[in-house]
Amino acid sequence: MSQHFWGLLVPLWVIMDPVGNLPLFLAMTEGLNRAAQVRVAALACLTAGGILLLFGLAGDAVLALFGIGLPAFRLAGGFIFFIYALQMFQLIPPPNLKSSPAEEAESLAKTHIALVPLATPLIAGPGAITLVLVWQQDPTRQIPLGLLAAAILGACLGVFAVLAAAPWIRRALGVGGIGVITRLSGLLLAVIAMQFVIDGLAQVLR
Repeated sequence: MSQHFWGLLVPLWVIMDPVGNLPLFLAMTEGLNRAAQVRVAALACLTAGGILLLFGLAGDAVLALFGIGLPAFRLAGGFIFFIYALQMFQLIPPPNLKSSPAEEAESLAKTHIALVPLATPLIAGPGAITLVLVWQQDPTRQIPLGLLAAAILGACLGVFAVLAAAPWIRRALGVGGIGVITRLSGLLLAVIAMQFVIDGLAQVLR
């Protein structure tokens, strides 16, 4: 059971990429004191956990509503994860999270940054949601809902620990250290992406 738990938690935590998101979190909470920064991190992680749990509970209904099969979702998830990995390697630019300077100023000025863009799409983004949906639908794993919920909770707690300690982590690692960890996470995520594509193709060709 412990092996299955870590097998769920680690990929989910990697996709959430809390270390890579540290600079953005610090920039968005720059005008806040330490207590307020911790509150923003807690609200963001709590909201992200709720979003992922919702998809974990309603995954069957979501896929049935759109008539999507698990192989298609695996293949799409693999491509999404690979794009994330390329972004971690800085081989392609990350997407813009704001559509206008006015929206950016508003987001930086208000505490709702905990919900958007921190909770979603940074923590509970398309990659994390896809991963939870695939796990929830995979008949070969038969993952108990309690185990999936525990993995989501553990990953969100891990992200919170990183964000809450963001100033100390930035000072300890520096820009170079954060970049190295982000690239190592990108390598692991690229491997996960390829495994998703292989599994999806195997199901299609079976």
